[in-house]
Amino acid sequence: MKKAKGQSTMAALKKDRKIQLLAVSLVLSLLSISTLGIQTGLDLQGGSLIQVQTERALSPSEMNDVTTIMEERINNLFHVRDVKVRPWGDDLIVVEIAGVNADEAKKLIGKPGKLEVMVGNITVFTGNGLTRVDFFGKNPSTGLWAVPFAITDEAADNFRDAALKTDFARVSMYLDRGTAFLVTTDPDFASLVSKSESGGILIKSSLPDATSYDITFTEALNKGIISLLPYPGADSLTYAVRSAYGTDVSVQKIVMNGRDVGIYIRIPKTQEELGTELEAIEGYIIDNVPEATAANIQVFHSNMINNAPIGQSLQQELAAGKSVKSLILETGSGEEAREEARRVEVILRSGALPIKVSIVGSYEISASLGEKFSRNALMAGVLVILGVSAVVFIRYRRRELVVPVLITGLSEVVIILGFSSLIRHNIDLPSIAGIIAAIGTGFDNQIVILDEVLMERRISIARRMKDAFFIVIGSWMTIMAAMVPLFIIGMAQLKGFAIVTIIGATSGVFITRPAYARLLHYSLRE
Repeated sequence: MKKAKGQSTMAALKKDRKIQLLAVSLVLSLLSISTLGIQTGLDLQGGSLIQVQTERALSPSEMNDVTTIMEERINNLFHVRDVKVRPWGDDLIVVEIAGVNADEAKKLIGKPGKLEVMVGNITVFTGNGLTRVDFFGKNPSTGLWAVPFAITDEAADNFRDAALKTDFARVSMYLDRGTAFLVTTDPDFASLVSKSESGGILIKSSLPDATSYDITFTEALNKGIISLLPYPGADSLTYAVRSAYGTDVSVQKIVMNGRDVGIYIRIPKTQEELGTELEAIEGYIIDNVPEATAANIQVFHSNMINNAPIGQSLQQELAAGKSVKSLILETGSGEEAREEARRVEVILRSGALPIKVSIVGSYEISASLGEKFSRNALMAGVLVILGVSAVVFIRYRRRELVVPVLITGLSEVVIILGFSSLIRHNIDLPSIAGIIAAIGTGFDNQIVILDEVLMERRISIARRMKDAFFIVIGSWMTIMAAMVPLFIIGMAQLKGFAIVTIIGATSGVFITRPAYARLLHYSLRE
């Protein structure tokens, strides 16, 4: 009889929608973690912290302009996702960059960036050719997100001549153009890579309607289509190139859908500046990167941040011989296009910071500190789960009550990590603290449910569950009231804690806590 009853309980569990929701959430979370990986922040993978001082005290709007421009430039130059640029008072800025040493960071922070606009393979103007950059917004005539800007007479003439010479080739925009060597180690990824008319890297992507289009390498990074991670063999190649040519070089592996697909090697010098050194450096790459062969190394311009066609109406004006000084760069419709327009506006303004800055301090952040904290945090999490399970067993003297506690506790951790992986949120020390806080809140809610179910036998179990969830929902609303403002207006260090706590509390209320209640119900029924 007991065996038959156990089989019926298992059958009921498989059909229960709340249990099914938990199972699906776990599968999707594990799939996200295995394919996209878990992004780690500065605290865990190491990097640099730079203190920057402005030449005078800044107003809030000036400080916002400086930090926004600085963050955008660093993102485009280093291609790292964990960059935090935050004001500290009205004349200090703190910059945290994951995976980049302090010497490399100091060379570029505060240095004027070189904006370069090309039509086809012809450079038509640089940042000096800009006379005005307006705020991004929707183009009234097309309804698309756009950035209006104006250029000098000489730049307008160059733009017209190059457009006619290249038969209206696409316009490419570079910030601090350098040289990129792309070692493609995956045939599928290699088929997605092409070279733009200006010589930059394009990645074939796809829209929801299955149409395909090409985006820049930088856009692919920003959209999370590909990621750049440290390459284990970077030191030997970096040393060889720096010793021979006196130039910086960065080596990173390219990851797409959870697998290594290539190696990205960037040198700040342009191909024109390198000249005959290009072939020699390619030889160094073949000698020092085991995966590299002459057949799968391609040379591109690095740091192309936009690639757009010349509009039909502008083509007509240029074909008529007009020099057009007022231009509009359109990025499309939708939220992604809006964000791209904002980014382009910042980049157009970022040729030089609007205020002089100086570096007053720099520090290397050791990854070993983060690793030690991660181990301690993992141990703390395990001890929390085991400790609460032991308390439940000691208090209620029933082993069948411990299993649901363990299942839901571990499930919440997996779901938090899976959702963080999906949204490409960097797991740093505050985020780990948020995970521990979410686990603690989850166990507290489970004890509330358990007490309500076991201590009030005079009323039905359904009513007891309803009363328990009234308390759980109240707890969740209190957490939201505290965490949402912290996420919106909090300092950068606290946002990781807030977002992970929000993910944990929300998944708990709508996924794990209901599943826990069902597991508890079936356990008590047996």
